[in-house]
Amino acid sequence: MVVPGELIMWWWIPRNESELMNLKWTLVTKRMRPHDQIKQKLQDKISKLEKHIEHFPSDAVHLQVNLERHPKKLSFDATLTLWLPSNVLRAEKSGPDPIPAFDQAIKVLLREVTILMSALRRESQWQNPARREFLQLPPAVINAPRSHARPF
Repeated sequence: MVVPGELIMWWWIPRNESELMNLKWTLVTKRMRPHDQIKQKLQDKISKLEKHIEHFPSDAVHLQVNLERHPKKLSFDATLTLWLPSNVLRAEKSGPDPIPAFDQAIKVLLREVTILMSALRRESQWQNPARREFLQLPPAVINAPRSHARPF
């Protein structure tokens, strides 16, 4: 039960499927027409990306998907640009078919999002053994009874 005025960390509250982030995205094609299979694949992969960026405000996040057929070669370019409040992430891949090119680009973008989230959480600092040793509590605080321990 939530008491008015009580501080709640929003990521601790369990979410159901209807409360998941709805990522705004745009599809731009050049020298090709997207068919239903491409649109379905885009939707599946974008829903996977939504799970990784759910901590950002939904109105501040936008994804632009560019699919372009090369004018002279049998090649397709897939470019993904993800605008986040703190950064702009971009991934480009080429392939003989638009779907594998898009799959490779989404993998690169997911890797970039993972690296960004790690940097925002400053994981390199708290995973450093020397830093963890520095931040350890003194034994007196650890062994103290719960009623006498000071909250941090």
